[in-house]
Amino acid sequence: MKQRVPKEIHQERLKMHHANVEKRKLYFDEGGSSFRKELLEERSCPACKENHEEFLFFKDGGRHVRCEVCEMIYLNPVFKDEHLENHYRNNHDCQSEIVSNDSEFYTNIYSKGIRSIESVAVKGNILDIGCSAGGFLDIAKKNEWQTFGVELNEKEAAYGVSKGHKIYNDLLSNVKLDIKMDAITLWDVFEHLKDGEAYLNEMKPLLSDNGVIFLQIPSADSLAAKMLQEKCNMFDGIEHVNLYSFKAVEKLVKKCGFSIESFETVISEIGVMNNYLSYQDPYFGDSTQTSILISQPLDEAWIHKNKLGYKMQLVLKKRS
Repeated sequence: MKQRVPKEIHQERLKMHHANVEKRKLYFDEGGSSFRKELLEERSCPACKENHEEFLFFKDGGRHVRCEVCEMIYLNPVFKDEHLENHYRNNHDCQSEIVSNDSEFYTNIYSKGIRSIESVAVKGNILDIGCSAGGFLDIAKKNEWQTFGVELNEKEAAYGVSKGHKIYNDLLSNVKLDIKMDAITLWDVFEHLKDGEAYLNEMKPLLSDNGVIFLQIPSADSLAAKMLQEKCNMFDGIEHVNLYSFKAVEKLVKKCGFSIESFETVISEIGVMNNYLSYQDPYFGDSTQTSILISQPLDEAWIHKNKLGYKMQLVLKKRS
C-alpha cells in the first residue's frame, strides 16, 4: 500500500469533523463552554470500578480522566444513556462516504482483521456491531462469511441492506437472533460503549461454542496519544467514552470469562507525530518521514513490536 502523509488522509475526514462540531453545538450550555448538566452523569472507572481518577484535560466539552489503578482513560461526567443513544440515532452519515473514499486503507485493515479472526474461528456467521453501511461486511462476504449487522443510523443501515447484508436498525439488546454467531466484530465501536463489561456479557450467549469476539479500539497506550494528548483526535468530548489501556482491557475481558487469543496494534501515526515534533499541525503538516529520529529511529515495526500503535486489534474467545 502506498505510504500516505497525514494531510492526505485527514483532508478526506474534514467533512465528518465539521459535522461533529456542528452537532456538538446543540449540547452546549448558553455560555458555549460546556455541555448542559441535565445531559450528564458521574461514574467510576468503567473497567475496574475504582474511584481513583486523575484529571487530564478538557477537550471538545468533555472532561478526560485517567484511572490510576488500570490506566484507562475515560470521560467523566459522561452523557446519560438516553442522550447518547439519541445522539447516535440522529448523527450524520459521513462514515460510509469516508470508507468509500479511502477504500484501499479500509480494505487492507479489514482484511487484516479477517485474517486474525480466521486464525482462531471457524468460518460461518459473522455479526458486525456498529456496521455503518457494511464496509467490513463487504470484505467478510467476499471471504464467504454469512453477514449480519447492527447499526443505529437509519440511512447507513439501509445502504448496507441494499448491498445484501442482513442489518438490524436497532440496539443489540432489542435484536432477536435465531442463530448463533461464529464471530462478532466491533470496529471502532467498543470505545463508544459506556459499560463494556455489560456489553461483553450481552454478546457472550450469541456466540457459537467456538465463537470469537473481535475488537478494534483506540489504545490509551498509543505513543501518538501520549505525545499529542489533547491535540490527538482520539480524544472526543462525547463519543469516545472509554479509551482502554491493554492493562484495562485484559482485566475486563478476563472478568467477563474471555481469553485474549490474538493481540496486536495497528496504525503507527508516525507522520502525525513527526508533524508535531516539527512544530506543525499534527494532522495537516507536511512531514513525509517514516520514522521518528530521537536517540534511535523509531519506525512502524518498532512501534507495533512494542504494542504502541494507535489502535489495538484483539480476538477474544470464551474460556471453557
